[in-house]
Amino acid sequence: MREPSIQTALRESVVEVLEKMFFISAFEESVQQPESLRPCLAAQLEFTGDPPGSLTLATSCNAARSIAADFLGEVPEALSVRQVEEVICELANMICGAVLSRVESRILFRLGSPRILRDDAARAQPGGAGAESTPAGAMMRLGEIHDGTLLVTVHTEGEACSVSEKYAF
Repeated sequence: MREPSIQTALRESVVEVLEKMFFISAFEESVQQPESLRPCLAAQLEFTGDPPGSLTLATSCNAARSIAADFLGEVPEALSVRQVEEVICELANMICGAVLSRVESRILFRLGSPRILRDDAARAQPGGAGAESTPAGAMMRLGEIHDGTLLVTVHTEGEACSVSEKYAF
């Protein structure tokens, strides 16, 4: 059985994690978002394995606070900045694990600790519309998540493919 492409795995993983863990329905956005809804908070984690790479999750401030409130069962106004950042890091961690298990289910990966990208690094995340594939990775942009946006990008150091495909004779 051939395992899914990284783009398919990313799409399925984001939808599954948001729906099951955060009770949020997700859909891909196909239009450019206004500047006020562009990402202002980003988390990144690196992973080792075959292939190694990283996952970056960038979100608007409104979406980050609402996502955290949904996950923690709190009202958005009651959350500290640290609580919001911790939930966004955990969301990145869950999505990364789900993507890697779909694409390379027989390979052992080690996930690093998610970290918040500060200031300009968060705003510098790719802002293209829709879901796009890159030569070594995938991107998925979601819109209207609690009046905000969510952008998830996976970069790998080489093509991700199934074990059976790599070692076929």
